[in-house]
Amino acid sequence: MTISDRERELLRRAIELAGEAGERGNRPFGSVIVVDDVAVAEGRNEVSSSGDISAHAELVALRRAIADGHGERLAGATVYASGEPCPMCAAACVWAGVGRIVFAASTAAFTSVIPDGPHFRLSCAEMIASSDAAIVVDGPRLEEEALPVMSRYAG
Repeated sequence: MTISDRERELLRRAIELAGEAGERGNRPFGSVIVVDDVAVAEGRNEVSSSGDISAHAELVALRRAIADGHGERLAGATVYASGEPCPMCAAACVWAGVGRIVFAASTAAFTSVIPDGPHFRLSCAEMIASSDAAIVVDGPRLEEEALPVMSRYAG
């Protein structure tokens, strides 16, 4: 399956947000939530700057979407992420009812450049498959663009 130019643009925005997270002293991850081809929320990893261990980019973006009144519209939304969502973020996507997750860098690839922190062997697709949700997981895409940004802010 190929992705469109618009999807590449959205993934590149997630990668840009990852760089912004890294510049702020957080792990370099970013996410964009899209409903009907409109970006309704963005998130950067804020774990270090906020002290909130759940402030992963995907959760920050989902919380913003809900706070901005888009909670009902998340059913079928697409989550674009700079890195493969962890089990916590994948589960949040299930609970939110999103329809698709597209990520740039796989966990296997980004753990080679970001060695610190916990890493899970359970992939996003495996986490989603363990639920009753029908979420399409698509990635890695643009991994070669995401990894240099991630490695710049590793450790």
